Amino acid sequence: MAPELLFVYGSLRAGASAHRLLEGCSRDADGALSGCSLEQHRGYPMLCPGVGQVSGEVYQVEAERWPALDAWEEAPEVYARVHRQLDDGRWVWVYQRPG
Repeated sequence: MAPELLFVYGSLRAGASAHRLLEGCSRDADGALSGCSLEQHRGYPMLCPGVGQVSGEVYQVEAERWPALDAWEEAPEVYARVHRQLDDGRWVWVYQRPG
């Protein structure tokens, strides 16, 4: 199964506290997502629908890594993993506020 793209904007970014979960993943070109904003949730940024644009990094993620990423993001209870289209047309998974 081919890797799927993940858009990260907070603790999973390079140099941030949870980036170790993406070690060994190939980094794709960075991207941006419009129609959203960031809010703080327990000290971490949470992507929410809104007015604005959020920039982030994009990684190619193999299927076996998704359970650990979902656990870190507390999906689906706290964050939801949602398929969204970046401004450049690429489809990515992104963790955002449920609903």
